[in-house]
Amino acid sequence: MTTWALQNAFDELGAVGVSVKANYNGTYLGDPSYDRFLAELDERGAVLFTHPLDLPGGPPGVPTVPGVPNFMCDFLLDTTRAAVNLIRTRTLDRYPHLSVVLPHAGGFLPQIATRMEAFGAFCTPPLDAARVQDYLRRFHYDTAGPLAPSGTLVATAGADRILFGTDWPAASADIITNFTVPAIETDPVLTHRQRRGINRDNALRLMPTLRRA
Repeated sequence: MTTWALQNAFDELGAVGVSVKANYNGTYLGDPSYDRFLAELDERGAVLFTHPLDLPGGPPGVPTVPGVPNFMCDFLLDTTRAAVNLIRTRTLDRYPHLSVVLPHAGGFLPQIATRMEAFGAFCTPPLDAARVQDYLRRFHYDTAGPLAPSGTLVATAGADRILFGTDWPAASADIITNFTVPAIETDPVLTHRQRRGINRDNALRLMPTLRRA
């Protein structure tokens, strides 16, 4: 997206955020090539939603493991790679007004928090183990997928960082009504107040202009 397109979308049309892929031809969010784009978003306090689509190193749409669709496992890893790269490159520090929404409950990110703390020194530059939890609380996480039982995610990021997501139109209406919505409604971890936050209030706090929409 060009600078002009961003300016037109936000300043003229009233956009509150953009959606981008987790990687473009193997270049993940957090790479310096995104800096000008992210600076424009940060200046506007915008929301950046990222989503996996084309995996690096293979033809589009061809499963990494024959017979296992990429959206089953690999998409979660692609989201996790993008999130870790945003942390590793200190992108979240450079753009403190940018709000990043990760799909599918953040992929594997909440589950590898302790691995990042234990093995972050092997990254280049190394991760600061003392700041991993703070970084994970900088992200927002949607429920598309559908959401698995949320205990680890709530403990890692807090229920106020979770947003209702559907994956529509990639996910059919049957998936959303039969799996995504019931997963939230029956999750034993969530309170009534937290469910209301996920279904509505958290999004309005993140994007308050939606109240006037």
